[in-house]
Amino acid sequence: MKGITKILLPLILCMVLAGCEDFYISETEPNDSFETANPMVASTVKGRISVAGDKDYWKLRVNQGEMYYFKLSGLEDDLQLVFCPFLLSNSTWDVSSMTTLPRLIDYRDGTDYEELSYTPHADLWLQFLVQGSGETVGDEISKYELSYEIVE
Repeated sequence: MKGITKILLPLILCMVLAGCEDFYISETEPNDSFETANPMVASTVKGRISVAGDKDYWKLRVNQGEMYYFKLSGLEDDLQLVFCPFLLSNSTWDVSSMTTLPRLIDYRDGTDYEELSYTPHADLWLQFLVQGSGETVGDEISKYELSYEIVE
């Protein structure tokens, strides 16, 4: 019982006092395909490209007219951030009912960060892909943080 209290008490305090702004969700495997994308249920999620060629997919539902700013940071090696918007036919993540829109990619070199901003013209699902840049051998292994905020 003490172990459960030690875990739940900080979580409850975070939810009540801070609105969970600093609460991070880590990726769960498998998430290396479109169909197994992890939901972004917090404004910052953490992951790791653990072997050469690993790809991590995330998904987020966004609202028409709101400007979103996305950042990939905390990099140890050069990674890419790619996202692809999908028109909603309903509010669930239903692969068969989505229409793909053009992909957006940040090809920034180095380990500082990758960033993108986007204002959807309709309610959409965004699919994010975090992957190695493929420019040099070994650059696909890195921890990362993927975050978003709504800019007013």
